[in-house]
Amino acid sequence: MKKVLVLVLGLILSIALVGCNNDPLANAEKDYYGTGQFNGWDTVTEGKMVAIAKNDERVSSIKGELRGVEYLYLLDITLSAEDAGWGVTYKIDSVETVFNGNLTVKFIRTAIDDPDTRDWWAPDPASGEIVNLTPDTLYIPPFMEENVDGAGTWVDNPVALVAGHYYFVVAEFDGSRAMGLVTAPVV
Repeated sequence: MKKVLVLVLGLILSIALVGCNNDPLANAEKDYYGTGQFNGWDTVTEGKMVAIAKNDERVSSIKGELRGVEYLYLLDITLSAEDAGWGVTYKIDSVETVFNGNLTVKFIRTAIDDPDTRDWWAPDPASGEIVNLTPDTLYIPPFMEENVDGAGTWVDNPVALVAGHYYFVVAEFDGSRAMGLVTAPVV
């Protein structure tokens, strides 16, 4: 009887722990919007990110980068290969590259249910430094005021390295923030 009780208790604890990983990591006071050329650089309804659980399959490829995450948000986006009519140039690993404006992304944090009350755009000096969760798909300029050797500054736009379908991910940790573009399956 004692063994059965221990087994049942262990099963209940296991279910409880798994359940905790399935809860969306939502910020009760803030909303997050993915923005860029793809949606007109605004806090539009289609850009509102959804809170997801840390064990969401869509972010499994960056699970190791999410240790200690407090808030986790995702937006399904497609960044077009079409010409936006403008672009940005960054020197990355000593190579100067021109990126089409359609590849630019940022995110905006607002008061909950109030898209017009913006805390900040990110990256930006007000948001603090943004850590890159996916350097293989996203370039984030250095968090510095001066553009050193063409790498960009803290107010310049991050860019996808190539056009495509992505899960735009935003994460907040205790004392830091991060973003990434996880390659999504084409549907």
